[in-house]
Amino acid sequence: MLKSIKSFLRRIFYYLTYVLYRAVFGIEFAKAFRKNGELSYIPKEERGVWKRSMCEMVKEYWVKGHYGFRRRKIVFSFCKSHFEVIKRTEPGDKNVPIVVLCVKNDVRRVRMLVEHYRELGVTKFAIMDNGSDDGTFEWLSDQPDVDLYRCGAQYQTNVKEGWINRLISYYGFGRWYIVTDSDELAVYPGMEEMPLPELTARLENAGVKRVKAITLDTYSDKPLFEESADIRKDFRWIDSDSYKERTANAGIYRIRRFIGGPRYRLMNSGVPLDKHPLVYWEKGTVSADAHYQYPHDLINNAPCFMGVLHYKFIAADIEEYKKRASNDSTFAGNGAFYREYMNYYNEQKEKSLMYEGSVEFTSSGALNKIPVIDWRLP
Repeated sequence: MLKSIKSFLRRIFYYLTYVLYRAVFGIEFAKAFRKNGELSYIPKEERGVWKRSMCEMVKEYWVKGHYGFRRRKIVFSFCKSHFEVIKRTEPGDKNVPIVVLCVKNDVRRVRMLVEHYRELGVTKFAIMDNGSDDGTFEWLSDQPDVDLYRCGAQYQTNVKEGWINRLISYYGFGRWYIVTDSDELAVYPGMEEMPLPELTARLENAGVKRVKAITLDTYSDKPLFEESADIRKDFRWIDSDSYKERTANAGIYRIRRFIGGPRYRLMNSGVPLDKHPLVYWEKGTVSADAHYQYPHDLINNAPCFMGVLHYKFIAADIEEYKKRASNDSTFAGNGAFYREYMNYYNEQKEKSLMYEGSVEFTSSGALNKIPVIDWRLP
């Protein structure tokens, strides 16, 4: 009985706190939409949609628990982050996905990413540089198909989701996007013959608006953080059978999620592997998490036929991961996952991530060897 009363009072507290923040959100949106405000470029007919859907997204988390308090940062980041527009062009054909990402100091992998998606038929990238000083910004500036933005605000997991929404708001609703990180490459069955614009047209005809993918951590046959002259060639191995399904909350919904891969197999890491990289951004869609979008009731119905090759442990990462593993980390879980990675590395420096279930990813046919992927396209 006492437990039920405490739960009831907690929910009332969360709801009243949300009501207070809803008023604060209204003030921030009003300031951002005014002339010369951060969001003044958004067409008037879309402003109410962004405001309403973001507030509804936060409310879903808030009435469920403290996660709504964390996601308030998405709204504040969306409204208040100052974006410097370096280069911006018209969006083009809605069926040609715009690749959207934020990056800092990752020139080697971002070049690999741009080349990968160009090969799949992408003609536009919308990229926000978060203060790179390794040549990333300069290289992106030289690319004719990259729309480039710059923001110097401090990275934090939920703040980044606000940035993703900002990038998408420049191009609007009613089109396909690929939402990714700079160390990820989305892959799908038959991609060697079927470019992305053809795939999105097929999905639209089938009534599919989102695609689920499983993150496939790539690794070489050498120890962690070994130097590599060719990342894609050397980091060609993935796990085939170490994946498990579980459920978790997303707002008021229970969703199916994946864990597994070498981080689970060797490091006991429960980091979720499911992502929704390919999305038709309808009115009301919001990037609410690094792994999925709001509305949450659409998550479980998304077909899972894609993989996301995840180039996680290259030599250049080790010093950055040490920073992310600190107790004052701005990454998810205050860097808990990175502490797991570094603890394993410190104990197993001479070992690779290979095992008897490792398979080579040399073509999209390798997806057939992963049981949790339904490689049949809709």
